[in-house]
Amino acid sequence: MNEDLPKIFFTDRAISQINLIIENDYTIANQHLRIEISGKGCEGFHYSIGFDDTRQTDILFEPQAPLNCKLLMDPFATFFIKKANIDFIQDFSQDAEGFVLTNDDQEMFEGKFWRKKPELIPEHLKEVFSSGL
Repeated sequence: MNEDLPKIFFTDRAISQINLIIENDYTIANQHLRIEISGKGCEGFHYSIGFDDTRQTDILFEPQAPLNCKLLMDPFATFFIKKANIDFIQDFSQDAEGFVLTNDDQEMFEGKFWRKKPELIPEHLKEVFSSGL
């Protein structure tokens, strides 16, 4: 495995759920599991996980788990997610169900981290972050 690729670990629950979805949902045939950064708040990034087609700029790689699919991440997510764990929760009493990604480096991205640590910004995005975000 390439050293620069993220290390994504899955719980047994997540593996079971992903493989169950693949086996039973024909609409995702030939798709892969996309992990992406879907937003940013004071506590750090927000993440989304779901099946999707490959885009031209995607990074496609094998998971470190017995999954029946590959993983997709765009370069932005790949830069900020170096090591993460994915679980599947199902708590009907809390009306919570879905995949949850825990980024091991989440604390580094709290608040306006780019002001304190500009080295945490991808080179091609430094101008965007310095524009007053």
